[in-house]
Amino acid sequence: MDLSSYTYLVVRIKGAAGGEQAHFNLGLGGSTKVFGDFTLDGGAHPVITTSYQDIKIPMVANGINRNSPSQLAMGFWYGGSSTITIDHITFQ
Repeated sequence: MDLSSYTYLVVRIKGAAGGEQAHFNLGLGGSTKVFGDFTLDGGAHPVITTSYQDIKIPMVANGINRNSPSQLAMGFWYGGSSTITIDHITFQ
């Protein structure tokens, strides 16, 4: 699927305790990072809270190949444990 017409990967997410951004990784389009290591607009990094929020990850700035993104993969990082709930994942 060609995502070149989209700018952001948007993840609507919450955590059981908050702070889970360091406990799992996300991979898309040749870029795999711990979720909290992705850079948001303005240079901040995602922080998961106990309430749902939309985290907008700019794909180009994070090295995600939008022309050939392959598959989206998520997994808990070594040693991480908690619960995250993802309401939906979209592209904008």
